[in-house]
Amino acid sequence: MVKRLLAALLAACLLCGPAALAATPAQQADADLLRALGLFAGTETGDDLDRDMTRAEAAVMLVRLFGAAEDMPAQTYPIPFADLPGWAVPYVSWLYQRGLTHGTGAQTFSPDTPVTRDAYMLFLGRALGYTDNETASGKSLFTAADYQAGLGQPLTRGEAVSLTVDALFSTCADGRPFSEVLIELGAMDAGTFAEQAGDRPTIPAVDQAALQNSTWQIKSAGDGRVKVVRRENDKVRATSEQTFVRAITLAGADGIFGYDETAIYYLDPATLRATRIADLSDFFDSATATPYLGALGSFAGTTLFYLCDGGADSAPKAYRFYTWSPAGSWQKAADYTGTLTDLNTLSTVQGKYFSGSFGIFSLGLDGTVEILTRTPCYSMNLLGGILYFIPNDPSATEDGYSYGGRTVRMLAMGQESTVLELPDATGYPIRLETVTGATADGVITARGTWHDQAGNEWHVMFSGAGAQVKVVDADNQHNVPDDLAGSYSAAAHMAWWAAALGIETGKTA
Repeated sequence: MVKRLLAALLAACLLCGPAALAATPAQQADADLLRALGLFAGTETGDDLDRDMTRAEAAVMLVRLFGAAEDMPAQTYPIPFADLPGWAVPYVSWLYQRGLTHGTGAQTFSPDTPVTRDAYMLFLGRALGYTDNETASGKSLFTAADYQAGLGQPLTRGEAVSLTVDALFSTCADGRPFSEVLIELGAMDAGTFAEQAGDRPTIPAVDQAALQNSTWQIKSAGDGRVKVVRRENDKVRATSEQTFVRAITLAGADGIFGYDETAIYYLDPATLRATRIADLSDFFDSATATPYLGALGSFAGTTLFYLCDGGADSAPKAYRFYTWSPAGSWQKAADYTGTLTDLNTLSTVQGKYFSGSFGIFSLGLDGTVEILTRTPCYSMNLLGGILYFIPNDPSATEDGYSYGGRTVRMLAMGQESTVLELPDATGYPIRLETVTGATADGVITARGTWHDQAGNEWHVMFSGAGAQVKVVDADNQHNVPDDLAGSYSAAAHMAWWAAALGIETGKTA
């Protein structure tokens, strides 16, 4: 499974550098959960969730996870490490004897060095019975992308706590829930775990081979319901036992989803075994029209769903957006009233953006959602962002008018920047109405349209980067400004508009 906090910390490192971040409410909730289960203890100064965790502290946390911390002072095993303080020897030796740690060298453990995220993932993977190669290649509870993103990155105590909770709700290499293993070992009480865990499901580790090599078909099961079929190499490999009102397949997501009149389910991509992840009974009971659940997409293990009344048509309606991830459960993200037609989807290393008639919807690395009130005009993978206008009031003179904006901006990597800006002419203040292209080096091509009072219109093409803009094409029709006095060639129009705006003519880059 993709885990929420590795991606969140990668974003922080990209944008903020090495400065420590305050613990999130989710990390504190995870710490409280582990404490209630007897699997976590703070420091003399509190939980210290925003502080980097040392390798020695990681050893203590892992031993505590197995319920063995109480007897540690009396236990020692032969170990090769010569750099451990006395208090850490029992904990590290316990892990070493069980193959859960190998140290940083032949005789070193580096107890005071901050533990890295990839190292802690290996610790947890070993605890669940996976080999280091399986963890690094995405065959345990983490994806290969998670592991790569964590290489050499320090880990805070809060992040370690949340990764540990992720492991608690994962399955071991032998298929057993890790929580059951810990209960059998006496590390935690079954009743306390059931009470504290609530309805949070244990999601099996994703079969990456099945996810990458399969196709899923949605077939009628009769009575208006459907079932899901997994095919691989043109053969049926699995069929869902459960039937649904509707099933949703998302390329690149960690599974398949289906819903009925009471709940939404996660379907394991290999077996299609359904796990209930959220109650939908209130939504279906209160709906005044045909209820509909859809998904915009999935990013960094978080899937963005929407609920609406009245089916999947393009009419304006009220939407409720929810996110779900194996680690973060089902959470309401936002409300919106409008339409979700003509969606463009773009992923960057920091998030996924959905643009449409509603504006721009961003789904961040940490699963947070934001509706940005922008006017999308172009989605461009080469630039790695979504282009949008800053709308201006319609410009007008006695000769005519133009809608749109003078400025094209880009949203990418969580940052916004101006990529094209048209001069503000007073005689014929034309506005950009459509972006028609972009190149990898940031040259934008956009079209402005001028409407005269008689209902005619003509188009002018602009190209450039930032404020360096040229006129590169124009209509050669008769619906032209009176100033052109009967000159109808495209070259004449280009020259006229360039002079009106105080810029040059040129060729499209």
